[in-house]
Amino acid sequence: MTLIEQLAQFELKMIQFDGVQQSYREAGTGKVLVLLHGISSGSGSWVKQLQDLSHHFHVIAWDAPGYGQSDRLVTKPNAADYAKRLKGMLDALDLNLGSGQGQEQIILVGHSLGAMQAAAFNALYPDAVEALVIANVAQGYKGSDAQKQQDVFEKRPKMLQTLGASGMAQSRGPHLVANASAEALALIEAVMHNIHLDGFSDASYLLAYDAIQSYLNPEQHNIHVIKGMADGITPPQDIQALADQFQLKPCYDIAAAGHLSYLDQAEQFNQILLSLN
Repeated sequence: MTLIEQLAQFELKMIQFDGVQQSYREAGTGKVLVLLHGISSGSGSWVKQLQDLSHHFHVIAWDAPGYGQSDRLVTKPNAADYAKRLKGMLDALDLNLGSGQGQEQIILVGHSLGAMQAAAFNALYPDAVEALVIANVAQGYKGSDAQKQQDVFEKRPKMLQTLGASGMAQSRGPHLVANASAEALALIEAVMHNIHLDGFSDASYLLAYDAIQSYLNPEQHNIHVIKGMADGITPPQDIQALADQFQLKPCYDIAAAGHLSYLDQAEQFNQILLSLN
């Protein structure tokens, strides 16, 4: 069964709350595992986690605001805006989040730009998060010079406008995985077809004008870091420097994994998450 055929088993669901619609996929029962994708992705990219980890967790993979069938945010966002939307979705799903008796804590996984969103959630709602996993971290450009920020903000939306979803997937897909199999590239293209210009522009604004450092501190002892050792987009040495700066431990190295480490080397990635259960 191909990855796209596997994905068809996990229907896209919609939930409405606070006047907005949010789309997500879910599978399994047990401890809640929440998955946040990166800037050029979507809920469908987590098919290997939905497939394999649903035997151990209640897996929830969202489409970030403006992606899939999720309504976009109403302002030029920072990571806290995404975190607040996520909290609204989890509350609407009747998850009783907190650290008190009878309340539930989640394992939260953020990949690439999703790592910044996840770090903001952990900073805003620490009682709700048992463990935070940040993988292949896109750190953001807050503090960079204005021209650099403008270039980052404009780059990806221009690519989507110029190439379209298929062209962008064909251009970017081979750079996202070390194991650029036809099956993986087909999934990447299918997922990129659910990227919309508005949501993509908002996420590009987040990348350009915010930074994960705003949401981290050395007192956070529930953070785990994953590096793809063949990642040319968020290089492992940059992520190690971030981990050293904020004393984030443990750090996991996944050999032969490109930027989409959870797709590229799913078995190793999933084993890390299983070790947290």
